[in-house]
Amino acid sequence: MDMKKLKEDNWKRRDDINISRPYDYNIAPDDNLQMYDWLRDGEHPHGGHHPCHIPWIMINKNFEQQANWPYHEMYKEAKALDERGLIPTYNEGNNVGWGAVALYGLSSDSTLPPEEYGYANYNEARAAGALNWTEIADECPVTANFFKNDFHHKRYNRIRFMKLEPGGMIRWHHDIPENEEPMFPLAVFNMALNNPKDCHFWMGMWGVIPIEAGSMWLFSNEHYHCVVNESEETRYHMIVSGTPDEMFWANVVSKSFREQWVGHYLQEVNGEIVPGNHEGTILGEPDLQDEGLHTDEPI
Repeated sequence: MDMKKLKEDNWKRRDDINISRPYDYNIAPDDNLQMYDWLRDGEHPHGGHHPCHIPWIMINKNFEQQANWPYHEMYKEAKALDERGLIPTYNEGNNVGWGAVALYGLSSDSTLPPEEYGYANYNEARAAGALNWTEIADECPVTANFFKNDFHHKRYNRIRFMKLEPGGMIRWHHDIPENEEPMFPLAVFNMALNNPKDCHFWMGMWGVIPIEAGSMWLFSNEHYHCVVNESEETRYHMIVSGTPDEMFWANVVSKSFREQWVGHYLQEVNGEIVPGNHEGTILGEPDLQDEGLHTDEPI
């Protein structure tokens, strides 16, 4: 049998079949803003889709290197606060050695959501003028400047320093609001100022998040999670919620998503989003190798 002729015959037959790439969840996978809306909010204006269930997305390493991300200096400021006793115990009960203080929020010691302090939600607290930079911002000028000027947010809800002492543990839990269905939004930035070797962030069946000092990631806290620090060093961490500048973050987050969670389905080549071709041509797309494009470049 002439296999080359067979291939050519089958290619001709495929001309009569619709093999265009589908838009998963009614979202164009090469549209960064649509992807970002779906990943971050679990929602999308096109509707007719399911929530994104991904537990985390590590922010692209190239972004971290270019973002003036002064985590070494921020670590020193966090440690200095702790040594002065300014990061008090947080959410005691079944947790051990967990502490928190707010850089931005209702007050430095108001580290829980606004519903715990008499407000219906962040919007009500903001309308009342209750959300502000706390006195901790004056103690941490490098950290405060980063979030005020370099983190591309329109506004904040809470910014917190978190600590987990040696031997400490944050018990298994999730953060789904009572009587609400989970949407699994990747809406909260987590930032590791350090990460001791034997400190692990567990995400149930998803395993351990690959964190190191300087890691930044979006995290869906509606999944069950647990953190244990088996080291002899305190772990310092930041949690940031608010309204990002989507025109900036859409590109960063979508690029990070393609790098980590969709294999080589899509990737960036010379600044353009194109189909991956490591395991063969995707149906409905041109063969990039035939067009002289190389698909082995990193995202």
